[in-house]
Amino acid sequence: MRTAATCFVLISGCAFAQNAGVRPEFEVVDIKLNHSSDQLGAGSILPSGQFRAVNIPMKEILKFAFNLRDEAIIGAPGWIESERYDIIGKGPAVRLEETFWRSTSLVQTMTVTYNWDQNFRLMLQTMLADRFKLAQHEEQRPLNVFALVVAKNGPKLEKSTDSGRAECTRTVGEGVHAFAECTHMTMADLGKILQLFAPGYANRTVVDATGLEGAYDLKIDWVGRNNIDNGGLTLPDALDKQLGLKLEGRRQPMPVLVIDHVERPSEN
Repeated sequence: MRTAATCFVLISGCAFAQNAGVRPEFEVVDIKLNHSSDQLGAGSILPSGQFRAVNIPMKEILKFAFNLRDEAIIGAPGWIESERYDIIGKGPAVRLEETFWRSTSLVQTMTVTYNWDQNFRLMLQTMLADRFKLAQHEEQRPLNVFALVVAKNGPKLEKSTDSGRAECTRTVGEGVHAFAECTHMTMADLGKILQLFAPGYANRTVVDATGLEGAYDLKIDWVGRNNIDNGGLTLPDALDKQLGLKLEGRRQPMPVLVIDHVERPSEN
């Protein structure tokens, strides 16, 4: 079995534009092109408020700053994906250390937290505008998505009884059998979680179309797409039998980020 590791992933609502006159920014920021041949990288925010992106492709920084998937970023030049950067910024102190990106998928334990400080995304947007000369605009374009809907026999969900922190932890055991336990999850949050926890199945944006309001505590277990011969439920079967939900393929207008201009930064 793989060595246990923990990855905290930050999720929040999409933020394409900053409010007029308000530009949250890092106190100081250092940017360097990473010249190593190492393919491993990680991004984290420390309790001190330090933002650390080490050996990360710029497209991942864009995706984190605007909370988007690959297919929702349009017009980016090739170097955005091929070049990796080290970015260190100083922001306000936070409660916990959080890791928002890790290049390896060999993560046995992953914990997702919600409702963190959106300012870090906005500070990154400011940094991208100042140092990378990023200019962009939002459009609505038709994209293939999965709609999370209620299954035929109705939902099988337990309402949360308190208002604690929204959190979901996935562990992976032998045979790539995954188990997730979540607390205080809205259905929109669950849609985002499925993209992180089961990307082999939820390989598109997942939008909430359940009509279910409030927060829920839930458990779900499934096997990876490449390991269904080992026994266990696929994710679609697990959603249906354990939660009374399903993923329905649709094509609908979605917000995308169109890159109008971007430049390589001058290093510190």
